[in-house]
Amino acid sequence: MVQLVQLRNRIKAIETIKKITHAMRLISMSTHSRLKHQEQPLYHYKQTISQLFNKIQKLTPEWQNQILSPKAQEPNELIILIGSSKGLCGSFNTMLFHHFELYANENNLDLKHAKIITIGKRAQNYITEHKIGAVVTSLEELTAATLTPLSYKLTDSIINATKPFSSVLVFSNFLKTFFVQKPQTTALIPFKQLLAKDDSSPSSQSFDEYRWEQNPEDILNVLVAQCIDANIQHLLFQSLLAEHAARFLSMDNSTRNAQSLLDKTKLDYNKLRQSKITKELAELVGSF
Repeated sequence: MVQLVQLRNRIKAIETIKKITHAMRLISMSTHSRLKHQEQPLYHYKQTISQLFNKIQKLTPEWQNQILSPKAQEPNELIILIGSSKGLCGSFNTMLFHHFELYANENNLDLKHAKIITIGKRAQNYITEHKIGAVVTSLEELTAATLTPLSYKLTDSIINATKPFSSVLVFSNFLKTFFVQKPQTTALIPFKQLLAKDDSSPSSQSFDEYRWEQNPEDILNVLVAQCIDANIQHLLFQSLLAEHAARFLSMDNSTRNAQSLLDKTKLDYNKLRQSKITKELAELVGSF
């Protein structure tokens, strides 16, 4: 009788876990689908800002910016590590942290003296446990609602830094396919526009010569901040999109495993229950 009670309680626990994982799977899929509709406008905005910046920069080749193209100076590196705010997303964070360690070893990054900004509680815990660098800011929550304010904060930290950064590296995940998420490294500083292949696109050829009242250098100084902000927004968006895809896959596997375990446990319960019934009937018949 005790074994039957234990199996019955186990079945209830598995059913509860299955309901939770199924609900999280639906939430992740819904959030991912909603974010997916915003991907194209954000990418178009990023490309448009970059093309506009390139157009004006070609007309003023002598323009220089100390923050974006730092001259030889003492190393002042900034590392932005974008993890997840919550767990239950498979190897999403593990692959990112492994990529970060591998990149740091291959490129001899001075992690002890680097300044670090962590985004997501998992990234913050990783940096704290491994005692890496000096944490400038820790931003725990990355959602669709906080994505834009976070990008503004990061851009402001880079543009208005007391001492210009010699390099700014962003470590994040991106969605290669819905079933595959990959870590990546993006260098924001030194600032480079890698859009030569886009100059032949119809949208770039349709640009007429601009007429402006302001000095072109002043316009570039404003546009470059918008370019950095657009790049950061896109990186944050990619990481958030990949996080929800990874969580959906993880919760989908968990739901399937819970169902398999539930079927096996119910079978064991029925077998045990049937054997006890048979034993009681045999004892009852033998008593006559």
